[in-house]
Amino acid sequence: MAELEVAKHGKNVIHLMTKKEHGLAHRVREIAVEIAIIVFAVSMSIWLHGLSEHHHKQQEVRSFLLGLKNDLAADATQLGKMSEGYRGFDANHAYLASLDPAKQPDWEKFKAAYAASNANWYFIPTRSRYDGFLMSGRLANIEDDKLLTAILNLYQSKLPEIQTSEGGWSTRQHKLRDYRESQLEGDDDASLFRVTTTPKGKRLLREMNTSPQLYERYQNYVDRSRQIIRMIDEAYPDQTEAKGH
Repeated sequence: MAELEVAKHGKNVIHLMTKKEHGLAHRVREIAVEIAIIVFAVSMSIWLHGLSEHHHKQQEVRSFLLGLKNDLAADATQLGKMSEGYRGFDANHAYLASLDPAKQPDWEKFKAAYAASNANWYFIPTRSRYDGFLMSGRLANIEDDKLLTAILNLYQSKLPEIQTSEGGWSTRQHKLRDYRESQLEGDDDASLFRVTTTPKGKRLLREMNTSPQLYERYQNYVDRSRQIIRMIDEAYPDQTEAKGH
């Protein structure tokens, strides 16, 4: 529409420049009016385009944030289960470390515990949505600075902290596995029991106890995730109300 107006008034300017019926002063005034109309039309077109572009970007932000809520809720649920899982690992390692090498164990329980001691579990967040928005440069379109800072802090600070703590646990587990491999002479139950109940085997099992730091960092991530979810709910109350109904 604006292009048609510009073309129309552009033709008027050309016509007025060649028009001889009126004096120069009159033609200059008419040309000035036509040029003003052209400038207004162009400015309006630019403004409307910018408004449309901004609206489109904010729709993308809305879609991203509402999807991120689901990702963070799933992550919080996963971390709750993982905390329980690591407590199970702790109990299992404590049981193995308590075995008396001079006494016969409950072999079925021992074999199950030994197998479980080789298991591990690492937090893998649902972050493809975040990574895609980040890599496309659209993360900067989030206009709420506090919300943007909270999201960046979660993925750029809190997540690496978790990975560092999990890395420490993994290192200790590798030491335990390496020791077993170096000492085992067979894979029969008696050999597994002998390696498990040596002084070093027991020490390595006790060292497998999950550090309080890992539990704390899991909880910090959950708390920050829930904080971000609340901030998104505040930004889009209509969406929250719709779910309530």
